[in-house]
Amino acid sequence: MLNAVNAVMDTHLLTPVSPVPNRLPEAGALARATRGESPIRRYLAAGKYRLYPFDHGAKPYFDEACARLNVALSDYSFANNVIWLAQASGFYQIIEGCFCLFALTGNGLTMLLPPLGEPSRQHRALKICIKILDAYNPSPFQARLDFVYHDFLKVLDTDILSGSPLVNGELWHVEVTNPDYIYRTQDLIELKGNAYKTKRNEINQFRRAYPNHNLLPFSRAHEAEARALINTWMQNRLRTLPDGPVDDILFNIEMERKAIQRAITLYDELKLEGLSLFIDGRLEGFTFGERLNRDVTNVLIEKTNFNIQGAAQYLFREFSKVFADCTYINVGDDLGFENLRRVKMSYRPAMFGEKIVLRRPLPE
Repeated sequence: MLNAVNAVMDTHLLTPVSPVPNRLPEAGALARATRGESPIRRYLAAGKYRLYPFDHGAKPYFDEACARLNVALSDYSFANNVIWLAQASGFYQIIEGCFCLFALTGNGLTMLLPPLGEPSRQHRALKICIKILDAYNPSPFQARLDFVYHDFLKVLDTDILSGSPLVNGELWHVEVTNPDYIYRTQDLIELKGNAYKTKRNEINQFRRAYPNHNLLPFSRAHEAEARALINTWMQNRLRTLPDGPVDDILFNIEMERKAIQRAITLYDELKLEGLSLFIDGRLEGFTFGERLNRDVTNVLIEKTNFNIQGAAQYLFREFSKVFADCTYINVGDDLGFENLRRVKMSYRPAMFGEKIVLRRPLPE
């Protein structure tokens, strides 16, 4: 169950709470959400506020809020947040009709996303969210909003002199972070022109070298081989670490490994779409994705055997065909990895999904 998201949380932080809803909301229910009859549930206390575990019961509220905003960023996906919450515990509350998603780590309580809802309500919701962060964290400088879509800045007041956003009358710092790479689906399917010549050659070489390859929809029958492939991928990745400090790289690799393992576990429950690449009956690659909306696909995961040239390019193009009815494909950001940045740039993004972090500036 998705409650596994909260397994890393210290249980002493949770307190029994009165009943909460366990049925899907009707249309427009997000703004009217109330807590009705259901079994007793846990919550995280932050001052006088209660935050509830971000589990499958939160999905209808989260999905409705994201549908209203229609933000085509990879982070505005229930599945994406669930699988990446491996080093944190997720919590939510509905405030001023907005879905507010929080993350608890060893560094304190932060917000994974800005309040999700009608723009007219977001500003009021944010004020309360900041109070929640300040009530829980020992330092006000731990308050932070991650993966903020750029247009959210329009909701905030702006300081006339500095141009910085104002939150509850305070100046906050804007930090631009790694953007999403977004492509035209037809470009990835057709691979036309000189810009994609290398990709076409790699795919053709793969097909000639491995005539016994086969593509199948991912299923539970492939799970054990997929997990083994991830372990092999991580071993190969660790052999190719760049020179210099590697602490951040190792952390990100382990985060990615845990996210992929979680996605495999929750594949059916999250209703993901996937392909498995077999060569001579052995699984050598797999990929998962979903539809963010009618026009944008979100590719969550793609992993292939490092030693099989052209496998990644072939699998990516074939998976793009699964979503041929979507205008764009979002493959997420590059996690700050230079090699991943080069690969994603080589596919010629049609646009970048800009994301920012909002935080209180540290005192000088």
